[in-house]
Amino acid sequence: MFTPRCFLAFTALGFAIASQAGCVTLSTLLGKKKSPLLDTRLLEAQGYSVPPGGMPSPVSLPTDGEPRVVLEVRGDKRHLESIPLPADKAVFIQDLVQQTQLHESLGQLSISIMRPNGPDAPPIRLETTTDDDGKPISMGHNYALLPGDHIVVISDQRSSFERFIDKRF
Repeated sequence: MFTPRCFLAFTALGFAIASQAGCVTLSTLLGKKKSPLLDTRLLEAQGYSVPPGGMPSPVSLPTDGEPRVVLEVRGDKRHLESIPLPADKAVFIQDLVQQTQLHESLGQLSISIMRPNGPDAPPIRLETTTDDDGKPISMGHNYALLPGDHIVVISDQRSSFERFIDKRF
């Protein structure tokens, strides 16, 4: 016979299963907060890489003909700035970080450069990290900036153990 105790047990079991299955409406009913972060585990499992905070939205550059890059700093607030590139010399990531003094305010940095790859192709993503002095940890990753690059800078979120391993190997 179906007793009230059995009914409560099946109801509790149903709630437990539904909440673990990712039922959005049930999560809302149970008072779970929605996460502001994107769940990118499926994309990463398929070989895609998504920078922290998601892909940057395209920023239209001024059409004055001057070569420029877009610098996006993600921290407590999102800061977006269009920076002109000099025509007579190359500018590298280390130069940009040290001139803007980002390493002084954010410490070690994780940097993604989203480089345009033609009108119908996705951008090329270049990754680098810097130390406390604003120098790339690997000098091979001190990329030269090209006009149209979108540079995304965030504070390095790696643990001290991960930083230690990167310095040693």
